Amino acid sequence: MTQSRSEEIGYEERRSRRLPIPGVLVAIDAPGIAPQPWAVDGLDVNADGLGLVLPADLPEGVRVELSFQLAEGTQFSRLPATVRYQWGSSGGVRFDAWPDSERLKLLEYLVRRFESGE
Repeated sequence: MTQSRSEEIGYEERRSRRLPIPGVLVAIDAPGIAPQPWAVDGLDVNADGLGLVLPADLPEGVRVELSFQLAEGTQFSRLPATVRYQWGSSGGVRFDAWPDSERLKLLEYLVRRFESGE
């Protein structure tokens, strides 16, 4: 099924209005592409992945590792993910397999931050 032009424009407008999740920085490590990780803002979250400000050097399909230092001292390091798309300076990563209990802990924190706007 193909998108109509109006559906495509709506998608573009929605993507262009995404704002950072306050206080959520993500370190993106892509050893085969850059020697040092990037620190970027998280934009939005769902159960399968994250919207992030992505460096242009990260092509779609590349595997990355994400690290988070959360406000309450909880840390998640080197979580596997794959870059799914790039849209201008933002894009999306899909979480690869990692323990559901850890994923839920991270998602609960990110959703709380996103919804509170703190």
